[in-house]
Amino acid sequence: MSGTSNYLVEDVEKFLQINREAQSDEQSRSLKKLLSVQDKISIFRSIDPDELKAIVYNLKFVKFKFKDYVVEQNDTNEEIFFIIDGECQVFHNKKKVGTLRAGEIFGEAGAIFKSNRNASVVCASEEATLLSFCIDENNMEFCAPALAILYKNLASEINAKLEEINFEFIKK
Repeated sequence: MSGTSNYLVEDVEKFLQINREAQSDEQSRSLKKLLSVQDKISIFRSIDPDELKAIVYNLKFVKFKFKDYVVEQNDTNEEIFFIIDGECQVFHNKKKVGTLRAGEIFGEAGAIFKSNRNASVVCASEEATLLSFCIDENNMEFCAPALAILYKNLASEINAKLEEINFEFIKK
């Protein structure tokens, strides 16, 4: 689905070109890597690749070692993380409350609601590779449909997590 149909193609292409030129070489490499695996990441499914390029920024693939903090409780950044490989543990008030594995995302609530982190996330394997990115809402006029799909996909992820928490609560 492409959200460019309501705009002149030339305008959108100019905007995307400016956006591409503003990205560093590392960003460009990371973006190419992301596009090559886009369909394997549930929150990016059904988003036009050109629009995806316009709605994510600060994109990087980061390696963490055992016991490295990925995020700390009460931090105020808006990064979202996707675990490519490895495992992380989640701590709330220094108590372990969960484990995250390859294919899972975290940090989406802080990004959506612009709130402090609810928990700390620590690398629990010898090494973990994570995709980190932020959502660029400044491109709303050109990419509203893509942002809508992304937020819908993020809401589905949050819903799945809430269902899992409810199930665990009911089991006890």
